[in-house]
Amino acid sequence: MDEYTLEVPDMTCEGCEIVITGAVRPIDGVGTVDADAKAGRVTIRGESSSKSAVRNEIERAGYDVLE
Repeated sequence: MDEYTLEVPDMTCEGCEIVITGAVRPIDGVGTVDADAKAGRVTIRGESSSKSAVRNEIERAGYDVLE
């Protein structure tokens, strides 16, 4: 399993963590999701091929994604 982190500066609270985790967890190739609002980061453990789908779902949920 690979691990990658996306910067999500708009994620500011526990509610944001829940929304992002719920949006990303069902994506094929995603094993675990660690959304950290204090750090403004989402760390994914899973297949690296899922990275663009993860990014798209976070953006679809209304958050900007930086790398």
